[in-house]
Amino acid sequence: MIRFVRAPAYATIQDAGRRGHLAYGVPRSGVMDAAALHTLNALLGNDAGAAAIEIALTGGEMVFENPHTFAIGGANASIALDGNPLESWSAHRGAAGQTLSIGAPTGGRFVYIAVAGGIDCPVVMGSRSTYLPGEFGGLGGRRIKAGDVISIGNAARRRRHHVSDPLQDDLRPKLGERIVRFIARGESTLERSWRISVASDRTGYRLESEPRETGASIVSEPICPGVIQLPPGGEPIILMADAPTIGGYRIAGTVISADLRIVAQCPPGEEIILEKSTVARAQSELARSSEVFSRVREWSLA
Repeated sequence: MIRFVRAPAYATIQDAGRRGHLAYGVPRSGVMDAAALHTLNALLGNDAGAAAIEIALTGGEMVFENPHTFAIGGANASIALDGNPLESWSAHRGAAGQTLSIGAPTGGRFVYIAVAGGIDCPVVMGSRSTYLPGEFGGLGGRRIKAGDVISIGNAARRRRHHVSDPLQDDLRPKLGERIVRFIARGESTLERSWRISVASDRTGYRLESEPRETGASIVSEPICPGVIQLPPGGEPIILMADAPTIGGYRIAGTVISADLRIVAQCPPGEEIILEKSTVARAQSELARSSEVFSRVREWSLA
């Protein structure tokens, strides 16, 4: 078990997401940066979608009540175990009573803490992911707070690299990318630089630029993460992990799945460049991402 002595301002339990319930109005939820989750779980011998802790805004401190193997990645952040600095993208061993400290995310937006065996909490509609607007999943549908004790599942008995071996650079999910490819719906004028607005959260990221686009309200239709909406105000919104299942704004296109994590890791004020793509390119990039995850798992089990 892990006990939080100082909780981050925004921390929840998330896994690969809640699939198969969109028809009932239940969003997918899950991690904002799927590549980070899959990579950390591979390092620990977990299933790819095992639940982890997602942190944004500020850091925190937690104490290991029992010995656990863990790994941290995603946005850059300072990591220390009993005051001793640790490297991200590497498996580490925390002994009972040791304190793990994590600084505020830098060079990105979301930090992930994965533990061998995965975070153990009730499964709601096939997922442990927290959906804050609906108040379900994770720890009673809420953020993690100081004093919370989080249970850990049973770790798989698989061979792994020694805990001191960091994952090689070319297999780590990259930060700092700014080109975001999307598949346009009809004619598009979105191909330019956009700034991430402070009015952004797990539901959607609002984009700012001049001149503004022409938005509109329409008859509601199905939507999903990655969809780019154009509301009447003309500031596009890229829907994210907690996106609703239907929407009534004009749709300008959809960010390809492989690039949605680039958007997710951008804090307010940072810029992205939207670039048109094709379905064939999107499928190719998704296949390439799967190949990288396979290489990470092979590396971890060598």
